[in-house]
Amino acid sequence: MNLRYRPVAACALVGTLALTPATANAQQSAPWTATVTSLEGAIERLSPSGEIALQTALSEGQRLRGPDATQVTLTMHGGGQLQARGALDLTLYQDPSNPTPAGQPPSRESSARRGRFAIEVTGQQSSIALATPACTITVLRGSATLEVTPRHTRLTVLSGRVRVRAMGREVLVREGMGLKVEAGQPAVAHALVAGPVFRGQIPRMFTYGGAVEVPLVWQARGRTPAAQWRVELSREPTFATVLRTVTVPANQTQTTLQGVSAGQFYVRVRGIDADQLEGRWGAPLSFSVQGPHVVPGGAGRLARVEIPEGMLCGLNSSPPAVQLIPMELTPGRNHVLRCQRTPSDPVGELAISADEAGPLSHELRFAGDVSTDLRTLSLRLRDARGSGVAYANVRIEVPAGVRAEPFVEQAQRGVYECSLRWPARVGRGIVRVIVNDAVRLQETLEP
Repeated sequence: MNLRYRPVAACALVGTLALTPATANAQQSAPWTATVTSLEGAIERLSPSGEIALQTALSEGQRLRGPDATQVTLTMHGGGQLQARGALDLTLYQDPSNPTPAGQPPSRESSARRGRFAIEVTGQQSSIALATPACTITVLRGSATLEVTPRHTRLTVLSGRVRVRAMGREVLVREGMGLKVEAGQPAVAHALVAGPVFRGQIPRMFTYGGAVEVPLVWQARGRTPAAQWRVELSREPTFATVLRTVTVPANQTQTTLQGVSAGQFYVRVRGIDADQLEGRWGAPLSFSVQGPHVVPGGAGRLARVEIPEGMLCGLNSSPPAVQLIPMELTPGRNHVLRCQRTPSDPVGELAISADEAGPLSHELRFAGDVSTDLRTLSLRLRDARGSGVAYANVRIEVPAGVRAEPFVEQAQRGVYECSLRWPARVGRGIVRVIVNDAVRLQETLEP
């Protein structure tokens, strides 16, 4: 992929990207194109007009423009990639207009405006060059990130080497280095902030259903001082999804993560220098916050609470104690789990709703002699295993004009009955049954 700096008025600074093919044959035999291989947000194509989509092939003269929320990856003809984030304005060209050394074919060029870029040189390409208002950058087999504005260019080299030319001087920037070049100033590279090291491991932490605070302490390394620290928290070792980002002042090498729930987590820290160049991430640190975990019921299995080793817990009125096996939950009722780390620690409580303790199945039967207004309402409650649910507190709400006796638990487990006096003049009505003040059942009945 080849970008060049195209002539523009002084008030409209433009950056250009140039790709130098590995061989003359590759350049002469295949037109320079790019394919959209990832896309977030809407990208507008101005020539020809219309939006682009995944796998759209782009060629000479096509101009792309997108809003701040845009993120797009272009896979270039030679196998390299250009990723742009934020506001995008990029035009693709194949103009052999830049002078090239004797014996080499002319460059195929594109122009790119301000933005954030990630460039990776792979495959048949020998380099990718980006000319910005401040300097010309050539990535030599590797990867780099760029931030380009009309006033300055920031570069960090992730791998390989990058040549930077500004004000007639050229510097070679190696992996782990970076620079900030102001327009009209020479380029001066320096080492990025080295990845810090965490001091010690985080001990196993416990929660009784609430959130905990996780203290972090790290040690700076290297010669380049940090102007600030960035801390990221994730549930994945790859940090594909970041749960939280915290910025810490340079004079502090510690922080406390607030409101961390139960689970396995990973945390990492990097330094950012005075030029706002991001240093390397330090080695991530893993830790776990353990606590009672409700496993939903279903498929012949009751809901249960799993208690981590080293925690004392009791359900409802039972005192906290060591639990060797998971604690099964009776469906159709709310529960309270009380836990503590040691017998001398304060007791924490975790409320478990009837929905979490389910599932609870039910069956209502309405029977009686049509010659009288006496009726019997029978309720059968079953758990996920099909067993009857006993010792339930069952109440009933009936339409106006209907009289109901309290539910009585029968000898058959899980069966409850109540007697009703339902006059014919009342007709059809809605009956509501409340189980353990937690589960509400509703049926429309006709006498």
